[in-house]
Amino acid sequence: MTATGATATANGRPTDKSLASPALAKRQGPSGFSRRYRDIIIAVTLFIVIDLGVLVLNFYTSFQIGEDALGVNLAGRQRMLSQRMTKALLTLDIEQRDGRDGAAALDELRKAVTLFDTSFKGFQNGATVPGGDGKPVYLKAAEGAPAAKALEDAGVIWSAYQLALAPVLEARATPEQMAEAVAFARANNVKLLGLMNGLTTALEVNASQRATNLRMVQAAGILLALLNFAYILYKFLSSLRRADSAILEANEENAEILGSVREGLFLLYGDLTLGTQISASVKTLLGRQAVPGDSLLELLQPLLFHKDLTDAREYMELLFSPHVRENLVQNINPLTSVEVNLTGARGMEERKYLSFSFNRVMDGATVRHLLVTMQDITPRMVLEKQLDAERSRARKEFSSLVQALKADSVTLRRFVERAEVQLLQVNDLLRSVSEVTGNAETRKVIDKVFRLIHAFKGEASALDLELLAGLANQFEDGLQTLRNAPQITGESLLNLPLPLENLLEKITLFRQITRAQAPQGAVAPGADDGTHASDPLAPLYSLAQTVARDLGKQVKTQVVFENQASPALLNRPALNDIAIQLIRNAVAHGIETPAERVSAGKPEAGALALQLGYKDTGDIELRLRDDGSGLNLARIRERLLQLGWYSAEDLKDVSDSQVMMHIFRPGFSTSDVNLHAGRGVGLDVVHALVQGLGGHIRLQSTPGAGTEFTVTVPANA
Repeated sequence: MTATGATATANGRPTDKSLASPALAKRQGPSGFSRRYRDIIIAVTLFIVIDLGVLVLNFYTSFQIGEDALGVNLAGRQRMLSQRMTKALLTLDIEQRDGRDGAAALDELRKAVTLFDTSFKGFQNGATVPGGDGKPVYLKAAEGAPAAKALEDAGVIWSAYQLALAPVLEARATPEQMAEAVAFARANNVKLLGLMNGLTTALEVNASQRATNLRMVQAAGILLALLNFAYILYKFLSSLRRADSAILEANEENAEILGSVREGLFLLYGDLTLGTQISASVKTLLGRQAVPGDSLLELLQPLLFHKDLTDAREYMELLFSPHVRENLVQNINPLTSVEVNLTGARGMEERKYLSFSFNRVMDGATVRHLLVTMQDITPRMVLEKQLDAERSRARKEFSSLVQALKADSVTLRRFVERAEVQLLQVNDLLRSVSEVTGNAETRKVIDKVFRLIHAFKGEASALDLELLAGLANQFEDGLQTLRNAPQITGESLLNLPLPLENLLEKITLFRQITRAQAPQGAVAPGADDGTHASDPLAPLYSLAQTVARDLGKQVKTQVVFENQASPALLNRPALNDIAIQLIRNAVAHGIETPAERVSAGKPEAGALALQLGYKDTGDIELRLRDDGSGLNLARIRERLLQLGWYSAEDLKDVSDSQVMMHIFRPGFSTSDVNLHAGRGVGLDVVHALVQGLGGHIRLQSTPGAGTEFTVTVPANA
């Protein structure tokens, strides 16, 4: 805005009075123009230099971040390749022992080894390697002590691994060499994966640090540019204070800038009110109009909780204190990521994430304003949540695979065989429903499927197979949605085959693990009589501790066998399922939290006692007793009214013993839904199993003292 020509208004008059005077212009001459606009020229030059400097730094840092991103991606591929090599080696071993060709598995092993080794050398010294799409890319050597340490440790394992794999890759391995390679893979697979995880983490830290540097450069550049712009504007207005049209033109240009930027920009005064310059995006981001003089806290009040609003006010007041160093308090900004619900253009509520950043505008040692930058970071936050969910899923899958490899092979095989039967029964039930099946029949099918899936989830939890338990819980979410619907038909079940297929795929994977674990001369599938399990009580103890840990409780479990009964009884599927569901129910519903128990004068850890024995009649009796809070009859009656199973008048005539038995009905629960409770299925499963065995259940409960379930079934059940 340093044009020397006069700007004309609509009536043709010049707006710059100084330029409109020929005599004055003549007196000033070229040297006068230079003196008048010297500060502006210097400021503009400095602005260009800052922009170019920030641009160069951004380009250079972005290039480094790109290299780091490639390294992180390829390090992630190294983790996957370490698993592919082990899987291919195990598959090749199985196929060769079964007399099959194994060519495909050998080819897969060679590809995985070659790609792993090439990338590994690239991380060590830098090299051109195949990228994620197969095209060659240059992989720079990993930087930093953590990455070097991970590569050094991994190099020791990888060198030995290559020696063990050499005869296998050359298709000349003897059975002993193959066994040696498999043993090495099993012994070092997790170590190698952990080191590759460490490498990935180290590279992610490097990338994160560079991203932080980039943000700091950008923030400093924006702040300097804006301060410089304010300086230019001040000098320009001082020099041309009589040029009203020029001032108007400058304001119009400024308005265009604020109207086009996607970020919300405005200055904040010491009383936390908005300045006169507000970008148009502020209205879009806040969901309401913002005008100069508005209080920022009042604009944010509908969007934030009271505590967050208080923290924001204190933080902004802190920034206006000149003795507080700005860079020391940036990390405590409470508005870095704010989740808000805004009303969209169509009147629908939209969940968004906003980010507010504050930069001081100084006048010497005084803080004049705060420059507030608002950004919509919803896409980034959604991506981060998706990445977190994917990482969580991957961790659960890996944890379950590791747990399966550590589990007793006979116990795991028995679980897999039963799980396949249960899931195939679910499949048959779903296929039995057609599009024209009515509401009542479809609900019966859902109840049966619920029992099968819940029993499956209980066994998976007992074996600490978190992946399978989580997938079963998601399946139950879909079933619960259908159960809560007012009307359902066969067409409503169309979404269920997909999660069922996912469960079947995972069970197939676990079956492959059991086959890989099976030693020579192992009992064939289907021929187990229940006597080979090393410890049938271990899953029950593990289940009680897992449920207690997840719910923030403590529990001590005791199992007693009476009248010549033995642990082998729990190898019977039905009795094992009954014990699992009763233990889960007791810990989830009966046992209190440590704080609640202490306040009631009880030990912090709850007590579970499982008794299994033969009665004088020869029947089997299973009894589970806890010292928890007992059944809350008032809460059960309230829940019966909420479900509409009774009217208030009819419920008055129902005895307490009758009320208690409703806890065995499908869909009844007094707890919030979580992984271990709230579905109203666990005791329904117990009731169905006992009925199927021709037995019966007795229930006794004392408020504040505990609950006891007694299950009696025929000995030949």
